[in-house]
Amino acid sequence: MLRTKTDRIVMVIFYTVIALFAFACLYPIVLTFMTSITDEQTLVRNGYQLFPEKFSLAAYNIIATTMSSKVFSAYRITVMVTVVGTCLSLFVTASAGYVVSVRDFKHRNFINMLLYIPMVFSAGLLPWYLVCTKYYHLTNTIWALILPPCLNVFNVFLMRNFFSSLPSAVFESARIDGAGHFRIFFLIAIPMAQVGIITVGMLYALSYWNDYYNALMFIRKSNMYPMQYYLYNILSNIQFAARQSQSHTNYNITIPSETMKMAIIIVTILPILFLYPLIQRYIVKGVVVGAVKG
Repeated sequence: MLRTKTDRIVMVIFYTVIALFAFACLYPIVLTFMTSITDEQTLVRNGYQLFPEKFSLAAYNIIATTMSSKVFSAYRITVMVTVVGTCLSLFVTASAGYVVSVRDFKHRNFINMLLYIPMVFSAGLLPWYLVCTKYYHLTNTIWALILPPCLNVFNVFLMRNFFSSLPSAVFESARIDGAGHFRIFFLIAIPMAQVGIITVGMLYALSYWNDYYNALMFIRKSNMYPMQYYLYNILSNIQFAARQSQSHTNYNITIPSETMKMAIIIVTILPILFLYPLIQRYIVKGVVVGAVKG
């Protein structure tokens, strides 16, 4: 079909708006990277610039030379926690979402109420900490980084909505053929809700990858620090050393504290930047079309 002049104008407007939005999303990342390779004195003198006068890799050299082995160890812990935690969280969340989406399950409203209460009311930090340390004994264990954020009630309701939106004729056909709920869940509901699974999985993966609070609360061994908490300690030490050097006039040491912050951000988000384009096509892909039996 030939596009009219009005259609072409509308398409130009749409693409312009999308391009501007993409630029607005990409600009902070580019600025952060350019700042991380900027000389510290140039940054202090001229501020944040997209094209700095003088480049320097001092921040990355500090990460690569003085703490490379510890950084790789922290990366290993973070990757393991993210992979195991995401898989476990997806299984628990999808199972709970499927249970409360079954219309003929007589206790679904009661379970929905139990899930909804923690979204509104919280017992507080102290009971949560006591339960995790005194009763579950999670201190200095890898499970302290996996189990506390394992279930997000909002994601359960999100998965419930995904399962509820699936065609009921598919589940009725499976029950007529003699399939039970376990077979329906694993062989029918999960493949058909692939978009929801990937979406919720991405939310859990980002949550596990960016988490440092649980390590701050439960981990005391340095060899078990995840990446986020380890870089947080590095940044705190650098800021302390920078304040000490400024308070003593006899020391003329330039510590790249500002560029170090940006380098830490780049090191932290780099795997996510490479991972997201690989799974984006699964998020936008529809899998329900044609699922209903004719």
